[in-house]
Amino acid sequence: MHQYQVKIHYHHPVGDYFARDMWKWHEGVWGEEVSFSKLDYFGVEGLLVYNCETPQHIGHVIIKEGNWLSQSDEYHIELLPKGKVREVWLIHGDDTVYYSLQAAMTSHEYSRRKPHAFDMATHYQEFDAKWGYQGWLGYRQQDDDYRFKIWAPTANKVDLLIYDSVANDSKVWKIVPMVRGQRESSDHVRNNCGVWYADVMGNLSGLAYQYKVYFDYHTEIARDPYTIATSENGKKSAILSHHDCIFPAFQTEAYEKADWRLDNPCQAVIYEMHVRDLTISPTSGVDEAYRGTYRGAHQTGTKNAQGDATAFDYIKELGVNVVQLQPVTDRYKTYDDEGNVLYNWGYDVQNHSAPETCYSTKPHDPKTTMRELKEMVHAYHEAGISVVMDVVYNHIYSTEDGAFQKTVPDYYYRMNPDGSFQNGTGVGNETASEHEMYRKFMIDSLTHWVTEYKIDGFRFDLMGIHDVDTMNEIREAMDAIDPRILLYGEGWDMGTGLAPKDKAKKDNAYQMAEVGFFNDTSRDAIKGAEVFGSVKRGYVSRKSTEDIIARSVLGSAELGTFLTPSQVLNYVEAHDNYNLYDLLSYVHPNDSQEKIKKQVEVATAMNLLFQGMAFMQVGQEFLRTKLVATGEDGEVTPQDRERAMNSYNAPDAVNQVDWDLVSVNKDTIDYVRQLIHLKKTLPALSLESYEEIYQHVFVHTADMGSGVVVFDLNWDKHYYVIFNTSGLPFYLQNADHLELLVGNSRNKRPFYVENLTASVFEWKK
Repeated sequence: MHQYQVKIHYHHPVGDYFARDMWKWHEGVWGEEVSFSKLDYFGVEGLLVYNCETPQHIGHVIIKEGNWLSQSDEYHIELLPKGKVREVWLIHGDDTVYYSLQAAMTSHEYSRRKPHAFDMATHYQEFDAKWGYQGWLGYRQQDDDYRFKIWAPTANKVDLLIYDSVANDSKVWKIVPMVRGQRESSDHVRNNCGVWYADVMGNLSGLAYQYKVYFDYHTEIARDPYTIATSENGKKSAILSHHDCIFPAFQTEAYEKADWRLDNPCQAVIYEMHVRDLTISPTSGVDEAYRGTYRGAHQTGTKNAQGDATAFDYIKELGVNVVQLQPVTDRYKTYDDEGNVLYNWGYDVQNHSAPETCYSTKPHDPKTTMRELKEMVHAYHEAGISVVMDVVYNHIYSTEDGAFQKTVPDYYYRMNPDGSFQNGTGVGNETASEHEMYRKFMIDSLTHWVTEYKIDGFRFDLMGIHDVDTMNEIREAMDAIDPRILLYGEGWDMGTGLAPKDKAKKDNAYQMAEVGFFNDTSRDAIKGAEVFGSVKRGYVSRKSTEDIIARSVLGSAELGTFLTPSQVLNYVEAHDNYNLYDLLSYVHPNDSQEKIKKQVEVATAMNLLFQGMAFMQVGQEFLRTKLVATGEDGEVTPQDRERAMNSYNAPDAVNQVDWDLVSVNKDTIDYVRQLIHLKKTLPALSLESYEEIYQHVFVHTADMGSGVVVFDLNWDKHYYVIFNTSGLPFYLQNADHLELLVGNSRNKRPFYVENLTASVFEWKK
């Protein structure tokens, strides 16, 4: 049995509630009458309970008078999953189902409608003009005094609640009434009339806090949107002193120079990793207590059973110069029956500016969590490796529990006129970066990660949801700290909340000169793609895409609206969709392991030899797989394939890195290591302008259907690069003038280029 609950608020303009009740039903089931239970601030209130034999998405209700003397139109209500109560507002004479009180109160049929009520769906600009604020928010310590500030312009009253510890079950220790700012100004640095203040004397380090926010018709208990540390479950904001946050290594001259940051982004070889996946497997050789943690991610001296380096030591040996961390911001957590945190990639962000506690060796202690993340970042910096964070500002997992909705209802999201949240992300609750205070929040949050944790760049999840102006303002804010900070993201065209010209999507790259974009066009041309559950072939599988490959060699200028090659992020594997090895194994189920390995090598080589930035997922170069068979007799089930394609909540058995594969695929790793070295050190592979590329890079073979692409790199030396997926070897003319620098041919026949190879030669004088 599936049960869904809906709380109905119903308003009649003249208060005619006598003999009115509800008739509710769902698909395939005759309805029943339900009475309203009480009067409320809106009119009357009642609870509908739908008990359904099968899962339902929509519940239906009619408001009727007596024995059907009159009735409303049918209302069709989107149901929430089990355990959640959907709350809606219905108004006599208005057939809209309102999912927000704020939206309902702007209806022209609402008798108590305020003439100046703000409809957040369409009039946020007026709201911003009146209430916007550009001062600091959160809390700050001055000697023994802590000042707290929260922006809550629609609240009638706010209390600061201070708890006696940061424990999940801590109790309120002190309640401090907050004072509202009185200054109204068109200068939003001074315009504090929507800001609430409180000063508290004493040592508050190690305590937690929340806000109690009073509105006209309800009261909320909320975390601080500007939370920088949390209780273990992320439900309370933690207070840390200046002393708690000090990390001495960050105060050194090395951090003033930050030599690990790249002057030329096109030299970047970015290595994506998940903190837990990296070391949770026993094959990592990491101490058991540190597996899956910040500490495990930089433990040295680790080896697999064969004695080969793993994890941090392996990454250093591979030679990448940037690591990208899948989200390490505090996320919404679910638990098993024993109270253990269930696996999740971390894209369900809960507190954007606080580190995730479950990767700490002491998740209950926010000081330890902060320190251990800083230690990890510092270890990579000492190894000459930049650290990029994967950040998720495009949506909020839970609006009911989230700080944004509890402090300023409906403001931080793109709202539909009925008060529901727009869903351009496909995962719900789309945020509104064009709103002044959410844009400010994004900039403040990113600035916090750079200044407090010395983060070197950001990958924006579903960046196309954000607006162009916000991304440019973020770039400007980062430039003020260090222009070398990397910014790039997923520039997919998503949602309808913004005009096409305003979206931070790949087609608008020309409007965001120093923001990079994942190059999915080249990706699909090389490896193929997953399309609505099926797969298609790419160049390494004998698909004729030589024309796209040729353009990719030249920095993809003709594949988008890029202004410079530093806006192009080339990749063939990331955490989304199949790993490269799994995709090619699926496309070629009858091919040998050796052949698939060579396809992986060619795809990875192409990715590293194109102009622009290069990106890999951990294990791509040693044939990492997420395909774990659970069927009878070792059979791979459709569910196994689905988990491999989208493993965001799959168990460790699917997501963990198997470091024993390093020993099996040493030849491929060595080949990729050499290519990475070339990418970082050969100026002709990291040219910074299209003018330079067209001067120094020449594609002279890329016939459609040939499977062969050949190009020259002319710099201080002359290089010759050949991709061959034709199915046949071919004779190399002028071979006596060529010296092989890097290649993956296992057959050393002189003067021949083997099938499924990518080779770099140097012309000898």
